[in-house]
Amino acid sequence: MSKKTKKPKTSTTKGPESAQLRAIDRLMESAKLAQAEAKLKPLVKQFPKHGGLQQRRIEVSERLRGPAAAALSAYHWAEAQPNSLGAQETLFSYALKQGHLVLADSVARQIVALGGAVKGFPLPADVRAKLLELPDGTETTAEQMARFDLGKLLLEGGDFESAIDWLEGVDLLPARNNLALALHHSGQTEAALGAFLRNWEEDGDNLFALGWAVRLRLYRGDEEGALGLCRPLVGAEKPRRIDDALSQLNGLLLLRQDADAWEAFCRVRDADWLDGSGHSDALLLHFGACAASRLGRTRDAKPLWQEALQIHPDLSIAEANLRTLERDSGALAFPMVFDIGASLPLSAASQLREHPEQALAELGAASLYLNAIYLSGDDSLRQLAGLILRHRAKQGDHEAVSTLKGFAGLAIGVPEDRFAILRYLREEGLLAAGEPVQFWDGSRLREIKMISTQVTREPEESDLPDPLQERLEDSIEHFNAGRNAAAEALLHEILEQAPDHRIVMGNLAALRMRQGRADEAQSLLEQVVAKHPDYLIARCNLASLLIERGELEDAERLLAGLADRERMHIQDYFGLLGTMAKLHAAKGDMDAAQPFLDSLQGIIETEDDRYRFEQIQRSVRRHANGGLSDLQTLFSKLKQRTMKGGRSSG
Repeated sequence: MSKKTKKPKTSTTKGPESAQLRAIDRLMESAKLAQAEAKLKPLVKQFPKHGGLQQRRIEVSERLRGPAAAALSAYHWAEAQPNSLGAQETLFSYALKQGHLVLADSVARQIVALGGAVKGFPLPADVRAKLLELPDGTETTAEQMARFDLGKLLLEGGDFESAIDWLEGVDLLPARNNLALALHHSGQTEAALGAFLRNWEEDGDNLFALGWAVRLRLYRGDEEGALGLCRPLVGAEKPRRIDDALSQLNGLLLLRQDADAWEAFCRVRDADWLDGSGHSDALLLHFGACAASRLGRTRDAKPLWQEALQIHPDLSIAEANLRTLERDSGALAFPMVFDIGASLPLSAASQLREHPEQALAELGAASLYLNAIYLSGDDSLRQLAGLILRHRAKQGDHEAVSTLKGFAGLAIGVPEDRFAILRYLREEGLLAAGEPVQFWDGSRLREIKMISTQVTREPEESDLPDPLQERLEDSIEHFNAGRNAAAEALLHEILEQAPDHRIVMGNLAALRMRQGRADEAQSLLEQVVAKHPDYLIARCNLASLLIERGELEDAERLLAGLADRERMHIQDYFGLLGTMAKLHAAKGDMDAAQPFLDSLQGIIETEDDRYRFEQIQRSVRRHANGGLSDLQTLFSKLKQRTMKGGRSSG
């Protein structure tokens, strides 16, 4: 008797489970929007006609990324359910909110066909005809204008492939510009460049297209071609729209044609399309301020940034520049001009977040372009440009290596940022030990050399038995709390069982310094060095003591050869380089002392590092000025910060 094969059961579920919806609602209520979106995404894909899911996705999109993203979600719902009155009403609401009136009118007609009603829509014939008029006096069709509106909605929302589909074949200048823009943001840079050039060739006043063509030529590494297009960009008459003016200034500022950018900005200050409101007007003022700042016209730049912020208080890039200008009380040579959205294909920016390794390998931006956006970008854009160049440098790209080296000589960021670039190149073998590089130290450009020693921060294994190690740590705790007698008692207990232990002896020397018993401290350190000649920190501390006493030749003999070590612990590194810097300063040779300070500044990562560096800096300055340190205080403060985990700084 044969068995019958059971038929697979078909799901009768028409939507998500109520528990799934409640979970999403809880996430939304607690503002965990990214998690809510992650849960919504597969459910919307599974149940595209479920209105509750779609409405939640639209709300989450708006709260996470703004109305443009919500409008895109509304479009996808309306596309999935063309006969849903709720879906069409939601799309209508967002089309109207985003200013796409012809699209809103088209959707309103669909709503009426489905039995609904929208106040004031469909638009009266005369109003609709006015919307279809073109600047040259001709008229387009409602279908063409609705497709333009929809393409723009999709472009603003980040669905570039769909935007391309809707904009192709729309014979309107703004539509052709937006199509080229969508091609660029989808990663089709070559096609985008060709489209922008055709748009400009067909209409010589299309500065929007010309400005973008300048940027994309540089993006591909064609600096000569980009500069060639700057000539007609500079020679253009007053732009006819604010979008043209912004693109003109964008291209000129990217290529650092600052005088031309300033003149172009001054020509449009009285344009009739400027009304002193909105993001675009604020951005134009920001561009003008950036050109002025680069030219050293601080008195012009400051009020322009202030005016931009009055129009658009959320223009964070202008606020950051103004804050830096007011803090430094001088011209800002490298103001932040652009953000990521204005500088890289948005599809690439998204890929960098989701699949960084793949995106870094595939991004087509030339090193020339990355250099330009580093000079002109905000903090996030500069970090991203640096990340891309580091990836390329590691793959053997010599131009990327050269570009990164150049960043060290620019007055961008703080010295630690510039040292971090050089340290990366050194660690990757892309910067030779002792190779001279130009470095901006915060006040002047000078030549420095990176030391080749590899610095480690891993804790070192103790050679004391556990009970004695615990006592050592307790003694350090007492020392740091100022309980000198308790610390000393524990140190003597350890020495009874581990005579002449180098760390314990060094810590006892530090205690003697705190007590003002410098001769005893010196004697202890001399014993440690005699018994443990390779114990670097004791040699450095003894040398420091000798430097304070003016015995420079003896100090120099103690330090000889120590810098040749290939690997060094962070505390040893600070001890050695700090002592070398003090020695040269005491000899009156600050030129020889400075490279050691540079190398220390280049490895600052923690507050503890910064504290040590500042202490060393102060000590070096005192020696350079012919004075001596307060040795007792110096050793005491260093000890409180660095006696950790059984290590000694003496």
